Amino acid sequence: MFAFFMPGPIELIIMMLVPAAALAVVVLVVALTRSRKASDDNPNLTPCPDCGRFVSLHATTCPQCGRPLQTQP
Repeated sequence: MFAFFMPGPIELIIMMLVPAAALAVVVLVVALTRSRKASDDNPNLTPCPDCGRFVSLHATTCPQCGRPLQTQP
């Protein structure tokens, strides 16, 4: 005969919390990536010509790719 496994209360709680936690992580990542796109509204930042990451106008090199940048006087 086959044994039938019935999940207990702990297993049921875990089965509900794990997908909820995964969904929370996905929502957080989406929210953070959307907020980074708003950097083009900041007048103190300029995109790097090589990698496109937003860099301070006073930076001498890009922190992402290391490309030397011209600083504005």
